[in-house]
Amino acid sequence: MSLAIRNPTMPRALQVPELADMIISEMDKGTLTKIARVCKGWSAIALAYLWESLSDLFPLFKLLAPNGFELKDNKLVFKDLPNESNWRRFCEYSNRVKSLTVDDTDERYTHLFDTFARLRPFHLGQNGNLFPSLRTLEWKGPNELSLLTRSVLFMQPGIQTFSIHLPGTYVHTRPSSALRQYIEHSIARMPYVKELTVSLQGYMAIVEAAILQLVKGWSKTLETLTVPKYWTSTALVEALSSLPHFNTLKASPDIPGVYDPARRFQPNIPPSPKLWPALEMIELAAPFREVIQFLQKNPLPLTLTALVVYSPRMESRETIRELCTEIAKRCPNVSSLCIAKCYSRPLQQRLHPTLEECPSIDDLQPVLDGLKLEELAFLHEHPLVFREAKVEEVATKLKDIIFLELNPDPDYTPVSFDHRDFPSLKSLDIFGRLCPNLSKLSVYLDNTGVDLKGIKDPHPLPGLEELIIGGPGLADIGREEALLFLSKILYEGCTVESGTVNRDRGVPLAITQQRRDFWLGVHQQLPLLIRAREEEVKVIERLYKAIQRCEREIERCGGDVSVVGNLDEDEEPRVSSLSAPAASTPPPAAAAGDTEMDV
Repeated sequence: MSLAIRNPTMPRALQVPELADMIISEMDKGTLTKIARVCKGWSAIALAYLWESLSDLFPLFKLLAPNGFELKDNKLVFKDLPNESNWRRFCEYSNRVKSLTVDDTDERYTHLFDTFARLRPFHLGQNGNLFPSLRTLEWKGPNELSLLTRSVLFMQPGIQTFSIHLPGTYVHTRPSSALRQYIEHSIARMPYVKELTVSLQGYMAIVEAAILQLVKGWSKTLETLTVPKYWTSTALVEALSSLPHFNTLKASPDIPGVYDPARRFQPNIPPSPKLWPALEMIELAAPFREVIQFLQKNPLPLTLTALVVYSPRMESRETIRELCTEIAKRCPNVSSLCIAKCYSRPLQQRLHPTLEECPSIDDLQPVLDGLKLEELAFLHEHPLVFREAKVEEVATKLKDIIFLELNPDPDYTPVSFDHRDFPSLKSLDIFGRLCPNLSKLSVYLDNTGVDLKGIKDPHPLPGLEELIIGGPGLADIGREEALLFLSKILYEGCTVESGTVNRDRGVPLAITQQRRDFWLGVHQQLPLLIRAREEEVKVIERLYKAIQRCEREIERCGGDVSVVGNLDEDEEPRVSSLSAPAASTPPPAAAAGDTEMDV
């Protein structure tokens, strides 16, 4: 794209179209609006970014209504019908739209949609296509009429990512034949869809036939499918197993599906070299016992690198260990693993489990020993027994770990336990020494009786961006002690927060609030302390350099450097113990020719 104006006073970088594009792409919406008024060249670039993604159709409808709108039965209507010039202006801007989200549950736009459908010109755009650049379409339909008569207006062959929110009426009633017709229209008008997301707060069985129809219609192109949690049914997994380009199945916890205990997860996939030819990630939401049987009967490909298993029920230690054993055996190349409880299931009663009933880090040993994990998440209703004496052994096996979540938010507290049954803040020193790539760490800690002052030079966590700390009962450590220790191992910018979560019949609300307030206070004060330590380190480094320069100057003048005095090892300031992680290494030596005496 060439710039229309060459101004000699303009910075040269902005006169290069590619560089101008890169710079303008980083600007916020308000700045882009101003940039669009500078010159034609900048206007074209700025407008492309301003109109690239729309979450509402109203800006486009305004282009068709130069005289505005009026209300009729609490719904918007055009004061004057759009004319030819209005439609041409509409096309000028709609050509730039690449991503469109339409919430048709807003009934104010009903008449506008009807007018748009009746008057849309077929002689403009590309063969009547008013959105030729559209690649992503998301539609939230309140009923079948919205799907069949309005959403199809925006469908075109260039769309590759399609997201559909099915009508909420399907929660109580089965869809009519109109849904099948809508699916046929969608497949015919968007034949090259690669990513599909289906949302509905209800049972999979109600719309399973429609989902399978979509999968079959896009069998040659579909790569990613996202469905609500607990919608990974037997028929769906069987249908996806033979798709040539399919690589990702997600059971999103953000889309609330409903578990149906009457439907068992029992895929039976005949052996074939064409099964799962491109599979990289799969998320399954089913009882662990059924997932174990699935892994035993249906081998997954070596291309699989990410596995997520959600359970709709509370699982026993034995089942967890058996699941980990099968995963380690059947999925040897998995580097990202999540084994999680169901957060949406209400707790039936308040429990006080024994330590024998709680899952243990030993139950996860098969995956710790058999897989080279970069991401590991384990979430359960009971605390994870993880003795501090085992931390170094586990951290050694997770030397490449980047994301580690070890049950920071269990719902129950053991009836009796020793503080040594769980790690303390001291374990962060071990993770800093053995897991240098950690960017997020979530753990369940018991700091009762811990002596942090004995760790003089804790190993920093240079890449840690988020630290989440759960634990039994009230916060069991002084805030100052926690601050002093964390300031030695964390960098400025790392967030610290409580992992304790309150659920009905779970951890009491008072404990949850106290722990949240405690760690919030630590998070707010920690940056100031880290900056103070960094300044202290700089002063110490300058003092060391000044002493070295003094010694060299004395030697140059033929004097005796012993007059400066020797610092005993016990008296020598320890830079790493006073420093923030960024300055934990000894200060560099001064250059040989540097004779400046400034401190």
